[in-house]
Formats: sequence, structure tokens, C-alpha cells
Amino acid sequence: MASVESTGSEVPPVDPDTPAPLASKKKKKKWKEKAKAPGEAGEGGDKPLKSQAEIEGLTKAGHQALLLGEAQEALACFKKAFLLSLETPSTQVQKACAFNLGAAYVETGKPEKGLEFLLKSQPKLGEAGEHLGDLYFNIGVAHQGLQDFPKALEHFRKALGHYCPAQAGNQAGAYMKMGYCYLGMQDPSRAAQCFQEAGQAYTTAEKLEGAVVALAEASNYMLQSRWYGAGEITEVLNKCRLLCENIPNKALLGKVYNDMGLSYAQLKVFSLAAESFEKALPLCQEDQADRRKEAVVLQNLGAAHNTLEHFGVALGFHQRAALLHGMLGNRKAQGQCFGNLAYAFSQLGDHEAAGENYLHAMQAFKDSEDLPGQWQACEGLGAARFHLGDPEKAILHYKEALTLLSKCRDVPATAQERIVNKLTDAIQYQLSPNSRLSHGGGIAAAAPLKHFSGKLQTSSQVRFSTALHQGHGNRPQLLPQGSNSNLNNTYLHPDPFYYNCLQNGRLHHSSKSPHDYETLRLRRRTLERSAAIPAGCLPGERPEPWPQQRRRRFESIMCTLM
Repeated sequence: MASVESTGSEVPPVDPDTPAPLASKKKKKKWKEKAKAPGEAGEGGDKPLKSQAEIEGLTKAGHQALLLGEAQEALACFKKAFLLSLETPSTQVQKACAFNLGAAYVETGKPEKGLEFLLKSQPKLGEAGEHLGDLYFNIGVAHQGLQDFPKALEHFRKALGHYCPAQAGNQAGAYMKMGYCYLGMQDPSRAAQCFQEAGQAYTTAEKLEGAVVALAEASNYMLQSRWYGAGEITEVLNKCRLLCENIPNKALLGKVYNDMGLSYAQLKVFSLAAESFEKALPLCQEDQADRRKEAVVLQNLGAAHNTLEHFGVALGFHQRAALLHGMLGNRKAQGQCFGNLAYAFSQLGDHEAAGENYLHAMQAFKDSEDLPGQWQACEGLGAARFHLGDPEKAILHYKEALTLLSKCRDVPATAQERIVNKLTDAIQYQLSPNSRLSHGGGIAAAAPLKHFSGKLQTSSQVRFSTALHQGHGNRPQLLPQGSNSNLNNTYLHPDPFYYNCLQNGRLHHSSKSPHDYETLRLRRRTLERSAAIPAGCLPGERPEPWPQQRRRRFESIMCTLM
């Protein structure tokens, strides 16, 4: 696979913030000059001039229709313009109309048909060609739509070779497209490199919104790559933060700050993660027409505060997120918020409230048929009942958790062992001669978290023990010698479920930072995005959190006849 090389003359097209880029005045002037070249209009003059005027009008109408999202009307205009061009003696006009029609087909999701007309607009061997950068870009987009990523990359590189340094915005667009092609080829490392190049080009072109989007994408895929260290990723994120200060687009900022928060969380810089989510929250709350994004950020902010051990602060965010997800009918996300809320209560010592919220989480996961969520909620319920001095119910919950766990795939290797150990502890405690004496008072926490060598730590895991201090009347003694003294009936720290996007109107797991926490260690992150995109499947732009931020799937460059 060829690597991406940045040369001073390479340049990409298409601003991601503009729907369908129009040709510049300079391009229009060149097409005008060619269309009106002496001798090409024919000696009669009137009919060719009339045809040319019709072509110009149809081309303009086609552009306007595309901008208004009326794809079929745009195609009809470009088709008529192309058919009229065949009646003129000007090959340049014919090629310009073929270019427009091909670009329109690509723009409307018909890359195969578009490629056919784009190839017709290519200059012949040895013939000087205009707008070759745009032509190669559009051919690249067509190949991308056909999922022929190597061919697409080849033409994007050709486009870069024809764009001059003054066309930095076009350069950036080509780099962005190359990045998505590499994602389609399951190569996040080179994709991240392309997105960084795009960010630099957009900055040079003073298109700061494009630069912010590109750098946010770069940091996301740098996290999924083994090529980059934490320092490099943090540097890209810091550049993105600085650029955000000069962007007035609040909807875009809300999305970018949420993405940045997820990236910082993955780097375990939770203070900056929380800060990013806090900046995203008021921006998202402004859009009362779609409150899903507010629910997403509230959930992320609560999860970040859980990790920072700001449990009192986290409670409010968990409760608001759970309420809002419930109003929006997203039971799975609501269950996750209840799980986060239960864990926060457990760390504040309110085991009754923790158990109650684990029950809410359990019901929500049942409603959404989420087995992994169910077994985690059961494990949390077991720990809650155990700390409330009710080992019998704890045993029932642990057994149910094991049953549910057996029905799940891709379960962490330590999960079953951990729950079995907790079940064993509860059974041993129930069989202890003095165990019945403590049911009313519950079980006191013995010691704070002890670090386990060789395992990733979380900052908010507290380990509880069933061992109680001696000499307190009716409290039970330590378990008999020979019993399991490695008591680990801790609360399950539920995944501080972070959310990244809304796709097709539905919430999905974050593609960058699921942050799956277990009781004793932080589970390693898996590359969900790579697994979610089948080999050879075109991912298109990264799913964006809010529908109004979405772009058309294909972005072509249109040329205009005057």
C-alpha cells in the first residue's frame, strides 16, 4: 500500500462544510473562452449561440438544483445540457457537459454511471487539458463509491499533483478523501496521516472549520493505530482545541468537543476529557429540536466525573442523562446511565440506592435485549446485596449473572472468574457461623483500592472486603482459616459508557472509546470501528453525531459554462 507523501504542490479539493463546490470564476472564465473560441461556433452563428445559451442556462439550473438537494431535477438539467452539446461543434463544450453530468451522477450516489461520463471528459493523449485536478478528483470519488480504493487513491494523488499551492482547500479535500479510502482498506494509520495533512492544508487555506474536523478525525484514528504515541496524539488534540476558539459554528463545536473528550478519555487524561464535555454541553443544549446530543454529552460527562472520582458531581449528570434518554425512548442508553449512577452511589456508601439503580439498569437492559448489560447489572446487584448484609440474594444475583454471561460472546476472560470468586465469597460468608448477625448492619468497607501489579488501573475502583473488625459485639469474626481470604465482593464498576454519535437517527457506541471497566482492571479497548466496517466496505465520512452535520456521501467538483 502506497504511503501518503506531502509535497508542496499537492492539493485536495472540496471543503467538507460546503455541499457541492462550484467552479471558481477563473474556471468559469476559461470555459467561457473555450466555448466562444472563434470558428467553433460555426459560420451561421445564430443556432450555435442559441444552443450555447441554452446549455449555460441548463448548467446554472442544474447547479442550483443540486444546492437545493433536488438531485433528479439537477440530473435532468445536466442531461439536457449534454445532449445539446452534442449538436455543437465544440469538443470543449461537450467535454465540459460530460464532466458536469458525470459529477452529478457521482454526487447523487451513482458512481458507475458518473465514471462513464467523467472518462469521456478526459483530454486525449497529447492534448492540453484544463481542470485536470478537479477531473482526477471526481474520478477518484467515483472509484471510492465503487469501493475500488486503490484506484481512488491513485486518482486523488493525480489530483494533488495538478493542484497548485494556492488551491490548499482543494488539497485538503483530496487528503480527506484519501483518509476515508484508507479506512475502507482497514488502515487507520495511513488514514490518520492523511487527516493530519488535510488539517494542515485547511489551516493554510484559512478554512478553520475544515481543519478542526480533519484534526478531530486524525486524533480518532491515531488512537486506533500503533504508529503514534500519546504525545503525538495529544499534540494534535491541542491544535484542535486552539482552532476551536476561533470557530463560530456552535453545532460543529458541540460535535468536535464531544469527540475530543472521547479522545482525551482514551488517553486517560480525564480532566481534559471532562473539560471538553463541559464545553460541548451548552452548545448541544441550544438545539432543543434534537435533544439526543444533549443526552449523549450528559452521559459522557457523568462517566468522566466517575472516573475522576467526583462521584457527588457525577450523580446529577447521570440522573439527567437517564431521564433524557428515557424521554427519547433509548432504553439501552438509559440502562447504561443507571449503571453509572449505581456505581457512583456505591462509592458514596449508599448501597441501597446503588442496588435500586442496578435494578433500573437491569430492567432497561431487558427491555433493549442487551445481554452484556444484564449480566453486568446482575453482578452489581449481587455486590449491593452483599454489602447490605444479604448474602442469600447476592448468591442468586451472582448465579443469574453467570447464566447470562454464558449466553454472551466476546466476554472478557476474567469476568467469569471474577463472578465465580464473588459467588464463592458469598457462599462462604453465608455458611460462616456468625454471618446471620450482620444482616441488619451491612458490611463495612475494609480498605481502599490496592493496585494490582501488571494490570491497568482505573482511578475510581474501591475494593471492599467482608472482613470486619473484631471486638464489636454482634459483628461476625473473620472467616475461618483456610477459607477464601481474597475477598473481592466489590461493586462492578459498570462501563462508563461514552457515546460518540448518532447514526441513522439511532445512538451507537463510541467508535473510539468504549472504556470498558471491570472490577479489578481496565479492559483493553478493541478497535470497534475496524470490526464494524467489513473489508472493502466504504465507510464514507465518520458518522457524525447530529443529522444536520451530515454531508452528502460523495462530494464532486462541478465546472460551469458561462
